Amino acid sequence: MLRQQFWTNKLGQRASLVLVSTSAPPRRDRKPDMVRSQYLRDIAVLAALAGTYFVAGKLGLNLASVHASATAVWPCTGIALAAFLIFGYRVWPAILAGALLVNLTTAGSVATSIGIAVGNTLEGVVGCYLVSRFAGGQHAFKGAQDIFKFAFLAGMVSTTVSATVGVTTLVLGGFADWAMFGAIWSTWWLGDAVGAVIVTPFLLLWRENPRLNWTRKQIIEFAFCFLGLIFTAWIVFGGRFHSGQKNYPLEYLCIPFLIWAAFRFGRRQAATAICALAAVATWGTLHGFGPFSRESQNTSLLLLQSFMGIMAITTLALAAEISQHKRAAERFRLAVESAPNAMVMIDRQGKIAMVNSHAMKMFGYVREELLGRAVEVLVPERFRGGHPEHRMEFSSSPRARPMGAGRDSMPYGRMAASFPSRLDSTRSRRRRGFWS
Repeated sequence: MLRQQFWTNKLGQRASLVLVSTSAPPRRDRKPDMVRSQYLRDIAVLAALAGTYFVAGKLGLNLASVHASATAVWPCTGIALAAFLIFGYRVWPAILAGALLVNLTTAGSVATSIGIAVGNTLEGVVGCYLVSRFAGGQHAFKGAQDIFKFAFLAGMVSTTVSATVGVTTLVLGGFADWAMFGAIWSTWWLGDAVGAVIVTPFLLLWRENPRLNWTRKQIIEFAFCFLGLIFTAWIVFGGRFHSGQKNYPLEYLCIPFLIWAAFRFGRRQAATAICALAAVATWGTLHGFGPFSRESQNTSLLLLQSFMGIMAITTLALAAEISQHKRAAERFRLAVESAPNAMVMIDRQGKIAMVNSHAMKMFGYVREELLGRAVEVLVPERFRGGHPEHRMEFSSSPRARPMGAGRDSMPYGRMAASFPSRLDSTRSRRRRGFWS
């Protein structure tokens, strides 16, 4: 739209006519560009996923012995399940394409390769549905209960789909005998199950929190833990023991390091330690070393995978419980710190375990001066001698009540002065002490 506009100069003369455009410049619709960019990103994700699945599948099938299409080491199940849980069911074409390429370049015909690929894809879809429905989906590793559900649903139930479809396809296609159905099926199923419980937690937990906000002390401690695990695994599975000792249960030497990682560093580092141990143990077992080495390579790997699956579930459950306990303790501490009243927590021995800011302000101490000291330091000197007896009496029969009912119970500050105050005692839910 054009509009006429006039103005007057300093001499009072009228200026010439100017045509001013009042219409906004045409705006380009950016929606097609956004759709195209999102489409390209989705294509890139699918291509990367298919390529990763293909590489992992070829590495796994290189270890096959009972049948060219069945291996006891199959990380692809964990990759596929993690992809479904992260991106949703829309990534099924990538899983199907990756599985199809793996089998086309390994053994069988086009028909059997399609059948196996469909079974692998359905395994991921079923596992994703069951974990999302009953085990918390991507957050399945926050609690031990959900971890056990994940192990059962994703590791034991959904993996039967791929094993059953795949072995049946091979038998019907003439690439396997019915007499070998059980041996091939058990190898297929165990490889998929262990791949799910080892690889999926590793991928999901690192995606959930990829950053490491560690202090220098934590980095050094984790380095000692990780290097200790690798060194011990190298000794156990690297042929460092005499051949007559390989039947000894030396694999249990690695367990303390897994517990260390779970207790001190949490779920993500515990999953990383499990993957590192699995890699070293698999390498050693394939070379005929370690306590699981047998004459048959397939038997050796099956024994190893059984051990690693149990260790993975146990370590992750322990790490989840410890992480939950730490989160609960932190929430508890924040609640006490933000309380409007002065609060002091003591343990069974009468030692101060926790104080909040109001208590420090009231008594005139800093936190470091009170922690670990007997609570009698806050009691006037004339009452200190009998206070332990009263404290033990309350501890034996705890109930919420005013402290020192019927007595002069004025607290004692740092400046050697008592001050009037109302004091209450109650037993906390934490067994280590009570609040006063």
